[in-house]
Amino acid sequence: MSDECNRQEWHYLAGMEVRGPVSLEQLSALIAAGALSETIMVASKDAPQWRPASQVLREVQGPGADNSSPPRLAAPPPLERNPAANSSLAQDLIDRLSDTLQHVAGTEKLEGFSLKEMFSETFQRRSVAEMEEYLIVGTPSTTPPIKEVQTGWPRPWLFARFLLFFGLIYFGFVFAYRQFHNPNLIPGLILMGAFAAPIATLILFFELNTPRNVSLYRLAVLMSLGGIVSLFISLIGYDVASLNWLGASSAGIVEELGKLAALILIVRGPRYKFILNGMLLGAAVGAGFAAFESAGYAFRLGLQSNSASVMEQNILVRAMLAPLMHVAWTAMVGAALWRVKKDQHVTLATLIDPRFYRVLLLAMFLHMFWNAPWQPIFYLKEILLGAAAWFVIWGLVQQGLRQVRDEQRAVAAATAGEAART
Repeated sequence: MSDECNRQEWHYLAGMEVRGPVSLEQLSALIAAGALSETIMVASKDAPQWRPASQVLREVQGPGADNSSPPRLAAPPPLERNPAANSSLAQDLIDRLSDTLQHVAGTEKLEGFSLKEMFSETFQRRSVAEMEEYLIVGTPSTTPPIKEVQTGWPRPWLFARFLLFFGLIYFGFVFAYRQFHNPNLIPGLILMGAFAAPIATLILFFELNTPRNVSLYRLAVLMSLGGIVSLFISLIGYDVASLNWLGASSAGIVEELGKLAALILIVRGPRYKFILNGMLLGAAVGAGFAAFESAGYAFRLGLQSNSASVMEQNILVRAMLAPLMHVAWTAMVGAALWRVKKDQHVTLATLIDPRFYRVLLLAMFLHMFWNAPWQPIFYLKEILLGAAAWFVIWGLVQQGLRQVRDEQRAVAAATAGEAART
């Protein structure tokens, strides 16, 4: 490998993010160690087109070079196991992980929960009037009384319409750009691609908020303001925290604290007291952060690669994974915060309560591990981490529904007592 080629700075795509710069020697060592795949896409300033690392290394080494790699021991043949034993071991592992997550998050075993039942109404035909009426909630005149609030598992459906609507607009921009190559279309393409999935995920949390006491206007304000405030606080955090030794995993600490700070600063009043409220408000801040961050990644990647196809690929990957990351993490933290503070202001006692800080630490861990350089095939790491986050979310939703039922009983008892006195 020549000194001139090795002195070049190379970047590589790790999941959804651009990592580097590294030298070709460092890149080759990462591949040899199994930390990166040979098919990972790389590019340099002098060669802005993204290509598989194996192709670049072969070109640099040349046909006459020694392309041998350190010898590896052949993997032993897998032991034959009883399929029932394999199934039992897998189920035991899942149960252990579930118990650990429930213990850390302070949730209980899910009761009556079924994803099939929950999303059974997603594709039912709905009229425009139904959708409009469904969205008009959260004002003093449109918030239902507590006795009418649903306490069973919700059946969301509107989020799919939002995803389809914004997704079609995004693909419209993609089609128009590919046909006319007009750069004026790129900002719209980036914005629609970056916002579609976070907004649809936020609408899902809007539907999970069964008290129906948060308006769409408030969510739009919180998503926009919370997104920019959390980004600003996070950037300050990166400057003062000195966590460069953690690499990309430092984002798990800095950005989760930044989003939490933005949530506390913006939503300070005691108006919202339910766990489901905190989950929705946290999801709004997370959606804003996710959308603005994705737009930034797409813009930067488009400039670095000088390729619209690479930018579009990044947008699609981040859109597919958006429900598993920032929106989910901040929703978890918001629900845990409201579980402790209820209708009071946030105090030091709130923040040091283990029912809150354990969920915050869990969100940080999931985020840090998400950004770790280890990248298996088909985004398996991200899918597993996202599944863990949503497992915790469903547990917090169950607690939120129970809180609403307790409030209904308290109101009914107070009403009965008042009627008895009169």
